[in-house]
Amino acid sequence: MRETQQPEVTGTDVEELPAPQGIGMAVAFDWGLAAQIFLTPITITFFNLPAEARIPGLNPVLGNVLLFVIAWPVAAGLALFGEMVRRGRNWARRIQVVANALLSVVGIVQLYGLYQSVKAGNFWPVVTEVILVIFSPLIFWRMTRPSTVRWFKSVTVAEARKRHGGAWPWLIAIWAIVGGVLQTIAAMK
Repeated sequence: MRETQQPEVTGTDVEELPAPQGIGMAVAFDWGLAAQIFLTPITITFFNLPAEARIPGLNPVLGNVLLFVIAWPVAAGLALFGEMVRRGRNWARRIQVVANALLSVVGIVQLYGLYQSVKAGNFWPVVTEVILVIFSPLIFWRMTRPSTVRWFKSVTVAEARKRHGGAWPWLIAIWAIVGGVLQTIAAMK
């Protein structure tokens, strides 16, 4: 009888997960949208925006309170969703892909409106269009790459947090806040 020796599997022999793509952009996108939604009621309340920005037919004070009550939980939900993408939840990747595909189409449809705004001297809509026409399709494309799909299907929450931990969330948060502030200003102009 022939003896064969089976190789021992150690902790270092575990199959290396493929490098995912687009997670940072997706999380920055989600957290930036959360920042925009968080800031919108503040800007409407404290910067006395025109009547078009307020809820019609409602007492302005009650309208402002209602805006905060609705906007802040939505912003928290988007921030939590971005965290689920960061933690490698495959269901979150799927939602992210669909949302960014739809937002890319919205951005393309709005290009004529951008042209009209720029022609009239309002350049703020360029911020929105860059996000929708450049970043959304890029997030869609990178989140649908085979290596990213494989990573989301096989990664654990602990592995994802380890990979996207340390300074990573702070750097993404800075990008998200900058983008959220710019988008808030753009939406108000």
